[in-house]
Amino acid sequence: MKKRSFLVFSVILLLITLTGCESSATTSGTQSSNTPTVSKKTYGLNEDIYITNDSGEYRLKITNIKETSDRNEYSDVDADRVVIISYEYENISLNDDLYITEYDFKVYDADSNSLEDYPIYDIKYSDTVGVGRKSSGEMAFALNNSSNYLELEYYDNFWNSSSDCIIKLEW
Repeated sequence: MKKRSFLVFSVILLLITLTGCESSATTSGTQSSNTPTVSKKTYGLNEDIYITNDSGEYRLKITNIKETSDRNEYSDVDADRVVIISYEYENISLNDDLYITEYDFKVYDADSNSLEDYPIYDIKYSDTVGVGRKSSGEMAFALNNSSNYLELEYYDNFWNSSSDCIIKLEW
């Protein structure tokens, strides 16, 4: 009886040890890097972006980008130029209401500099929508170079460290 218990214990210990010893080498024998390369889907202006998560599905689209001469005299944000990005979204089947704002995006210029959102009085704010409903909104950003190119990283979940897609805009 003691031999059988010892044998079972040894087999369990061996399995636990072997399970923790997976190799991270690729088929060519070289070791992979610690930073995985993830290819994100890239979209452009007026392209439908379908996002599916555990709660259901929704559609997002960037519909316009334009510059404005409007400035907020009370803002501390430096802005050589201000761009307004228009977007729309539709709650196709999410169990929860959908609300998309500028805080769901990170915006970068052609030099990969992060842009600050810019407070403008005359922009349209989006609404919370239930299943089968749509909304649209606008967001403004300070741009401090002459390039007419932006990349938007969209985050379905604000707390995720990785974006769900990239939207490239040229005007």
